[in-house]
Amino acid sequence: MSNHPFSLSLIAVAVLFACQSSDAVAETVTESIDKANNHLELKQSTQTAFHYRQSDIAVGLTGATVLPTATSEDVELMHRGVSDGVAVMQDGIFFSPAPYSGQHLVIQPNMLHQQSVTLSSMTSIVDGSEASFGKLEYQSAAISPKKNAGEFNVEMSDNSDFSVGGIASGTTKEYGMLLALDYQSASDEVGYQVDRDADATQTDLMFKITADSLPGATNKQTTEFSYQYSSKDSDIGSLGLTNTDFDQDPGKLYSAANIDMEETERNRYVLAHKLYLSKTSTVDTDFYYQTYSQKTVDMLYVDGDTINSLLLSNIAAFEVNPTTDGMNLGALSQDNDFAGFGVQTKGVNMYGQHQVTYSARYHTDKAEMELGGQDWLWNQDLSLTSASDKEAFAVYTDDASAFSSAVDAKLNYGDWSINLGLGYEHVSVSRDVSDDYDVTEADFSDDGWMPSIEVAYTTGAWSAALQAKQAWTAASAGNLQQSAQEALQYQLSVAYQQDTLALAMTAYLHDYDNQHIGCMFGMICDYEQIALQENIEDVTVTGIDLSAEYSLAFDSFSIPFKAKYQYTQAETDIGYCSNTNGCFDGDSQLPWVPKQQFSFSSGVVVGDVSVMAQALFQSELEYEGNLAAIEPIDSQWKVNLAATYSITQQHEVYLRVENLFDETLVANRTLAGLQAQSEMTAYLGYQARF
Repeated sequence: MSNHPFSLSLIAVAVLFACQSSDAVAETVTESIDKANNHLELKQSTQTAFHYRQSDIAVGLTGATVLPTATSEDVELMHRGVSDGVAVMQDGIFFSPAPYSGQHLVIQPNMLHQQSVTLSSMTSIVDGSEASFGKLEYQSAAISPKKNAGEFNVEMSDNSDFSVGGIASGTTKEYGMLLALDYQSASDEVGYQVDRDADATQTDLMFKITADSLPGATNKQTTEFSYQYSSKDSDIGSLGLTNTDFDQDPGKLYSAANIDMEETERNRYVLAHKLYLSKTSTVDTDFYYQTYSQKTVDMLYVDGDTINSLLLSNIAAFEVNPTTDGMNLGALSQDNDFAGFGVQTKGVNMYGQHQVTYSARYHTDKAEMELGGQDWLWNQDLSLTSASDKEAFAVYTDDASAFSSAVDAKLNYGDWSINLGLGYEHVSVSRDVSDDYDVTEADFSDDGWMPSIEVAYTTGAWSAALQAKQAWTAASAGNLQQSAQEALQYQLSVAYQQDTLALAMTAYLHDYDNQHIGCMFGMICDYEQIALQENIEDVTVTGIDLSAEYSLAFDSFSIPFKAKYQYTQAETDIGYCSNTNGCFDGDSQLPWVPKQQFSFSSGVVVGDVSVMAQALFQSELEYEGNLAAIEPIDSQWKVNLAATYSITQQHEVYLRVENLFDETLVANRTLAGLQAQSEMTAYLGYQARF
């Protein structure tokens, strides 16, 4: 690890100071609006009908911008035109093991093991810099207060995909325990000229044990230890089809992609402690440690050159008419390991009707990256023969450490409230390059102040809040300019919530001094580009979010409805050009940001039968990559339908159809070709609760 300029004694003082207060007992008006309108209860009947392990539609219903992904890939997201500084969290802790050293990691938890997910657009300064531009917060499955409880789910598709999982938990006296297991297996026939199966398997495990304070304890407290394990093995890589071949059969892949694969494994340990100092004062302290390993192989080179549209056409031609000389290909491989450790504490004291929140966090993480390549000969029989040993292109280690602290005060005066916050974070990063590779070393530190103010008014079912905030996220070790991402954020929110109806409107403006971008969605990147982070100097993001949720109840049936609409205009004030992310003109929409996204969930529940539909619409993505224009991804609709029949209160069967209208949905359009999302697929499942 690199040497860090701040001392442990300073950390200890800040942590002790924070421990004088506790976890939030009241929310800001902005947070309450987000929770009411950007919140999804994954265990409610309108959502469990879909039994998703992972879902772009479910995440889209929270208001996050969901980018298209291929089958078995993690859901990629951004928020209001930016990806760096948008955190995925679970139970208040980073879900990514290395949010500072591995910003390109996109990891989502298994939704079957979660009870809810909420998007926070204007986050509290208490969340720190890695969530200062938004956060997607998951709450994992809770331990049942009953002595024994659980659920079991199994489903199969018409493609012979298979998933089985269950959760068992219970509480006895002062102790509780939970064990959750899930296994998924999928296989697609993707051979273009040669029969090929693209298999994907995933295993998830979650274990929890809790202990309450002993009888007679002076202060009530709870302690919870949790462990999570996940592994994934997929045969899908980056190589896609030419436009012509995609139009003919979008579900196929060239046999040159036979070696493409991804293997991942993660471990996550958390020790969480909650202490109730009084009726209005508590303190939460979390210790966490996470590891993540990633191995990938992608066929990305022809005769030593990175694939472009011309070379992809050559691959397509060879697939149909292979020659005796064969074709010289090359694969980019990654063998990466990430690890992160942290301790954080957050608390709240109530002083009459006013609330003061204190927080502190020390976090350190590491990314050990090994990027390499291997030559392959594509033979006349379309088999692949290794033509060289694996060669390392770059081996480097990124270290990062961060110390953050914040004070947030909510002052209540009748219907009015004023929220004042001030956060500070110091980040140190370094990059150590092994041997003489063409990657730049780094060793620097930066710090930033994050002030915020909110003025809010609440009366009856109506609430409104005006908020301003300085958001800040430190540069990564791959940022040659070492420039932090900064933005002044302004937001006006108005909401109405009464009984079964909730409405909200949010208008916002984000003015960036530097916007971080790296090897992101829609890109085919070589080892140098993967290692870099670049800046767009001046970006302005404006937009409006609208949401509506209601439930109509009649004597014999009910109709639930939830919808989210987002309009985002993200423009750079000046033109931009780089070897990584291509060129585009000033005053034009950032090509990886869709202007519009719309999602909804609705249906009808009649007695023991329910029929629910979920849909996601996204306007076109006008991506231009690697200095060569490619066609945009056209606007797309994705519709899923689920019908459920409750045999008894404990047992139900369901039928789910994904991509109901069998649309040809593009997952990726890059210089390495087009890949499709899944075709129409039907799932038959059984769910039991006990």
